[in-house]
Amino acid sequence: MRKEELLSEDITPDEKYRIALSFDPDDEPSPLFEYTFHLAKLLNGEVVIVHALENIVSTHTEEEEKKITTLVEKIISSIQLTQGVPYTLEIIYGKDIDNFAQFVEKRNINLFGFYYFKKLFGKTLSEQFIEVLTTCGLLIVKEEHQFKPIKKVLVPLDFSESSFKQKEFILRLKKFSPHPIEVVFLHVLDEEDSGQEEEIKLLFAELFDGLGSLKVAFGNPSKKIVEILETENYNLVVIGRTGKGLNLDFGKVTGEVIKETPCPVVVV
Repeated sequence: MRKEELLSEDITPDEKYRIALSFDPDDEPSPLFEYTFHLAKLLNGEVVIVHALENIVSTHTEEEEKKITTLVEKIISSIQLTQGVPYTLEIIYGKDIDNFAQFVEKRNINLFGFYYFKKLFGKTLSEQFIEVLTTCGLLIVKEEHQFKPIKKVLVPLDFSESSFKQKEFILRLKKFSPHPIEVVFLHVLDEEDSGQEEEIKLLFAELFDGLGSLKVAFGNPSKKIVEILETENYNLVVIGRTGKGLNLDFGKVTGEVIKETPCPVVVV
C-alpha cells in the first residue's frame, strides 16, 4: 500500500478528536498544557480541560467555578502553543475516579492527558487513571519533562492487538501534523530469538510499511525501550496498553516504561 493510501485510510478532517486535560490549580500548568495543546494541533483535535471540584453541594459553587474559569483563561493566554486549538472547560463534581470515567464516556474522549505522580502507599489519582480509563488513550506527562516539539516518535511494537491502535494513532499524526514527524517502530527480541529477525521485518512491511522505519533490538523489552529513549532524543513514545497476552490488565512493559521514560508517553 502506498503512503498516500495509508494516510487516507479511515480518517477524515471532520472527525472530532478530543483530548482531555486534567487540570489541578495546585500543579504547574507547564509542561502538561503545552504537550496537550501541541498534540491537539498535530492530531487536528480539540482540548477539553476538566477540573473536579470536591462536591456539588456548596454555597460557593458559582464562585469556585468562576475562579477556575479565570485561572484557565489566564493560563491559555500565556501559552503560545494554545493558539488556534479549540478548547472548552468542563467542571465536574467529586474527585472519585468513576466521575472521570463517566466524563470520558459522555464527552467521547479519545486521549486523556494528565501528570503522572507515584507514592509509596496507596494509589494516586494518576495511577487510577491508568488502571480505570480503558476506553480512551492516555497522554502521560511528568512535571520534570521539559517541553520539546514532537518531531521524533518511538513506537514499540509487539504485534499484539494494541499494535493496530498504535497504527491508528500514527496514521492520524502523520496525516494532520503541519510538520514532518519521524516515526521509528521498535521490536525487541530475546537474544535467543535472533533467528526471527527476518520474519519480524516481513511482518512489519506487510502491516506498517510507509509509516516509518523499523528497528530490531535484543534484550529486556522495558529496559531496551527506556535505553533507546534516553540515548536517541525521542520526543514521544506511543506504546500499547496490553501485551501479547491480550488481557485487559495493564502491560508490565508499559508500566515500566511509564515509570522510567524521559519523555511523555501515549498509551493506546
